Amino acid sequence: GKVALVTGSSRGIGAEMIRAFGTHGAQCVVNYVADAQGQNKADALSVAKELNEPLVIECDVTQPPQVEAMMQQIQDQRGGLDILVNNSGVIRDRTIKKMSLDEFESVIRVNLLGTFTVTQKAAAVLRNGGRVINMSSVSGQMGLFGQANYSSSKAAIIALTKVSAREFARQNI
Repeated sequence: GKVALVTGSSRGIGAEMIRAFGTHGAQCVVNYVADAQGQNKADALSVAKELNEPLVIECDVTQPPQVEAMMQQIQDQRGGLDILVNNSGVIRDRTIKKMSLDEFESVIRVNLLGTFTVTQKAAAVLRNGGRVINMSSVSGQMGLFGQANYSSSKAAIIALTKVSAREFARQNI
């Protein structure tokens, strides 16, 4: 009966997580980002077919107005949010010598700023006792070769998670 949102749940780990929530009786929100080919939407709709009355919401986690609109839609249609999984992420591996600033920033933008923005905007609709789960990686602890951008974003997510836990503790989140 809990309301669960998994960002980036149109495929991969995100799709499997939202399916698992659905299997355990959650009211699921499937999120995807628009792409030129429309593949993400098609994948999200395919995942949604396996769920009981899902919400399917297009939202680019790097765009605060879109994130606010997603949270408002969840509030209006489900009355709030119990479980948030910040799963959206990208990988663009390249050595530091060859990595462009845009390649570095684009990964930070999606992985870290997206996690921050979704968490910040979800605060208005998260119910007391809710949960926020942020997806990080061993790369954030070890600093894997060719992943200066990805490792940096995942290490920062670990720190953001610690701060979030302290700040949301009053709401038992």
